[in-house]
Amino acid sequence: MKNKTIKIVSRSSCLAQIQARLVANKIKQAYPDISLELNTIKSTGDIDKNIDISSGETPGLFTNNISNSIKKGENDIAIHSWKDVPLEPTKETEIYGTIERGDIRDLLFIKNKSLKNLNKKELSIFTSSPRRKYNSNEVFPKLLPFKNFVVKAKAIRGNIETRLRKYNESNIDGIIIAKTAFDRIINSNFKSDKIIANKIKDYISDSKWMILPLSIFPTAPGQGAIGIEANKNNNFIKEIIKTINKKEVFNAVGKEKNTLFKYGGGCHQKIGVSVWRKNDFEFEALRGITTEGKDLLSFKIANKLLNNNFVNISKSKAFPSAASKSKVFIREQIDQLSLIKKIRSSVIYLSRKNVVSNNPKIHRSNIIWTSGIKCWEYAAKKGYWINGSSESLGENEPMRIDSFINQNFKYYKLTHDQSKSSNMEIIPVYRLLPKNFKKHIKDKTHFFWMSSLIFEEAIKSSPEIINAYHSSGLGQTYDFLKKKIKDKNKIQGYLSYDDWKKNINQ
Repeated sequence: MKNKTIKIVSRSSCLAQIQARLVANKIKQAYPDISLELNTIKSTGDIDKNIDISSGETPGLFTNNISNSIKKGENDIAIHSWKDVPLEPTKETEIYGTIERGDIRDLLFIKNKSLKNLNKKELSIFTSSPRRKYNSNEVFPKLLPFKNFVVKAKAIRGNIETRLRKYNESNIDGIIIAKTAFDRIINSNFKSDKIIANKIKDYISDSKWMILPLSIFPTAPGQGAIGIEANKNNNFIKEIIKTINKKEVFNAVGKEKNTLFKYGGGCHQKIGVSVWRKNDFEFEALRGITTEGKDLLSFKIANKLLNNNFVNISKSKAFPSAASKSKVFIREQIDQLSLIKKIRSSVIYLSRKNVVSNNPKIHRSNIIWTSGIKCWEYAAKKGYWINGSSESLGENEPMRIDSFINQNFKYYKLTHDQSKSSNMEIIPVYRLLPKNFKKHIKDKTHFFWMSSLIFEEAIKSSPEIINAYHSSGLGQTYDFLKKKIKDKNKIQGYLSYDDWKKNINQ
């Protein structure tokens, strides 16, 4: 292979060339003797600025020219943002692999001047994606601190730099972009990329940012993933791609694309679908509306195989019920208002919605992160700007916010006085005073634990329940249960308490 030169082609944008280099580096690591040549081609979408990119009438708008160069043998490997690629690029070519996926999520910027009036009746957002337009009106009223508004989407074209420049120069309130595109440019070490990255930072310097939660704002199939295309007859290149292929990502994107295909396929659809993994769990989020007007909304553990012991649970044997949830602890407020008010340039993690019930003043230099969506919605109603959420998957769920913070940022968790954290400094804003809830757990066989602390209190009063069936969310409590309960067939993870309740006979 010493004298072999492989030609890699991509679009000419900054992001496309970064992605081509990422793939080239993977090939070079696996085949150090191969020479690589990086080329660029302008796509039809880059050349013709008058095409309506949201119509769905021109599939492969940003990929066809590049795919055709592979078909003709002018280049060996094509690199795409996979979300732009039709299910079959051409009859002669195919996507054969991918590498590590970037952040799947969408990123919202809103200008600070727009946030001075939280009574705005209309919020203008730059996006040409039908999915983003539809889901913005469904989701933003709950996530943003504005009182009562509708989203008005405004069409926009261009690469990331161009779109953010247009946003900065306009009177439009906000813009939605793919977070991976932003991350890859901001974190590139190439000199030419750094110039563009600095421009982008200037364009958003007077804006707030928000990472939209996948569980309720899923993205385009393949978002954040790189599609590596080759000619179907080129077995040599196909073998190279196979060597560097990240199977887990490849399979996830395949599932996303197939799901969208069921509803007609194409980026003109008002449908988002995302598939990702955490530990042993594979999650799938789906949201949108079909061309026939059918609403789609689901967030589930796609690979969960329920033990029969966790199905058709008798209501009388389940704890807690909605009525008994409040009978476990008394929550007594601890005044930490002056301490919270002094915090600057830090990440403040809201463990549950009651930690902001007394309206602490949080400085605008801080990033606010929530444990789940309900906590986010509660805080937004109180006027807080939330930057992102762990989405009830545990506080150790990676925030992936390195593009926005420096290493000096500290992490604080607003929680109860007995809470622990491996990576955050605890600020106890309430204390838990346990009630005697022994009578509420008597004769129960199935439990959902909101925290490890409740589990420990229950075991103290009723040690026999260790032999029952135990469930929790997928964060620290779930990890705790796995350590405490020897029989792993008696543990089941759920997305939430409401998810667990679906198995109870009402």
